[in-house]
Amino acid sequence: MNDLALGLGGLAGLLAGGAVAATGSRTHGRSLPSARPVLPPSMAQRSAAWMRLRAAAPLVVAVSIAAVLSPPLAGLVGLAVWVRRRTAVRRDRRAHARSVAAGLPEVVDLLLLCSGAGLTLPLAHPLVAERTPGPVGAALEAAQVAAVGGRSRADALLAELVPLGDRAAALAHVLVDHLRYGVPLVPGLERLSLELRLDRRRRAEESARRVPVRMLGPLVTCVLPAFALLTVVPLLAASLRGLPT
Repeated sequence: MNDLALGLGGLAGLLAGGAVAATGSRTHGRSLPSARPVLPPSMAQRSAAWMRLRAAAPLVVAVSIAAVLSPPLAGLVGLAVWVRRRTAVRRDRRAHARSVAAGLPEVVDLLLLCSGAGLTLPLAHPLVAERTPGPVGAALEAAQVAAVGGRSRADALLAELVPLGDRAAALAHVLVDHLRYGVPLVPGLERLSLELRLDRRRRAEESARRVPVRMLGPLVTCVLPAFALLTVVPLLAASLRGLPT
């Protein structure tokens, strides 16, 4: 009876932990702009519910089987699944931040090119959005769709770019100041372009400084054992052969 109670308690705790992890994943997923076509609300809700069910089904099955076999095994399985999901969420966030940082300088350069060619921002916006991949392009496309649908272009740009981070928010404020108050667009874009390029150079230098640390793993696991096999082992073998029998 005690084992059954422990098993049920462990199963309930693990299911709650899985629900928390899944909720964190869904929250992060909502913050990422998507380039896929916008679905009607009812279809989007059904699709999201189905995806959540498919994602939670393996966890429920695995924890249920483990709880029947052994409550400690259920705890280990649930902990492993939770750690795996949290690791995947952090990896997705880092990849998303890198995509945003890589796309912003190109967006600013394209806007500068369009402004230099004499295009106004409402004309340049859809052209730049079409030619920008990644989350920044998806955010610009969503803002263009909202603007075509009747929303203020400034409000749409703020709503889509601000969640992407501080640099994207700076771009949004430059565009919004131009749309709302008539502030010249080119000086603000040139200043932002310089800041983005300096930031990209700084991140490249930081990545280069981390190269020696990343090389320690291959050095310890591959180079040093090979060096020992090629130098130390032959010397030991020759010394052993020279010993008197």
